[in-house]
Amino acid sequence: MPKISLLICTLNDRVANVASMLLPQREEVCYVVSFQYTNDLFLQMIPEELRHRSDVTILPLPKSGLSVNRNHALRHCATPLAIIADDDARYTEAQIDHVISTFEQNPDVDIACFQVLTTDGTPMKPYADYTFDYPQRPRGTYISSLEIALRLDQCLPLFDTRFGLGAPYLSCGEEEVFIHQAHQYGLCIRYFPFPICTIPNAETTGSRFFYDKRVRRSKGAVFYMLYSTPMALLRIVYAALTMPLPDAATRAAHHVRPKSSIALRWACFRDMFDGFIYIMTHPLNDSVAEEIPIDFQETD
Repeated sequence: MPKISLLICTLNDRVANVASMLLPQREEVCYVVSFQYTNDLFLQMIPEELRHRSDVTILPLPKSGLSVNRNHALRHCATPLAIIADDDARYTEAQIDHVISTFEQNPDVDIACFQVLTTDGTPMKPYADYTFDYPQRPRGTYISSLEIALRLDQCLPLFDTRFGLGAPYLSCGEEEVFIHQAHQYGLCIRYFPFPICTIPNAETTGSRFFYDKRVRRSKGAVFYMLYSTPMALLRIVYAALTMPLPDAATRAAHHVRPKSSIALRWACFRDMFDGFIYIMTHPLNDSVAEEIPIDFQETD
């Protein structure tokens, strides 16, 4: 029986990237491909390698939003374990085996968090070199989607569809909210200092804070989700006042208009507060996506 699934989320023509993610077929591993598309023409771009592999399940989804996509994959996963994946991540058999053995050796762990490397072998971001549980995480630690592996025999939260790429107002933060809610559910979340995949780009969402309004909104909304209202407001103010400002070269590289320090910090406060108000006034209304009845065994 398969032990673990790679839950691969992709959009439109990026489905062509998924074929290069496939490892030699083996009994323990399968792939769940949640494929969002904005036009029926993209359905013709599904690689033949995906159509004819018995270990690959393709789930077309005519809806937008990365969190919607991840939830779609989670709902259709039939293995005990799963790895959250994107179409530009690459895995080795040894890395997948390590994830499986980590859960086997730690039966109390419900969510395991690992490391991600770039193609030149450097870590995607700073990581601790020791194992820790989520409540004892080092200051400044945040979890990215590609670092997450799950045990699916527990009651897991879904990703909050108000957050994430493709969401109407908040472009990130879904991982922090997901992990926080899983902790509130009483799940055991543990970090292990081992890389489980490689990606081509090391830029993190946090690095876009000063030149992406949607990232700043997301931070304010995450504060609302993680803390009490007074504490969230205090954190918004503190972040706006103390966040290190980008230098002139960084601003120019990202086409940030010249502003005084006071004006830039005010913009950060305003956008974080906007995100705080948005998430407070827009209750979550997540619905189960309908599957599309397409026979992927036949080709034109």
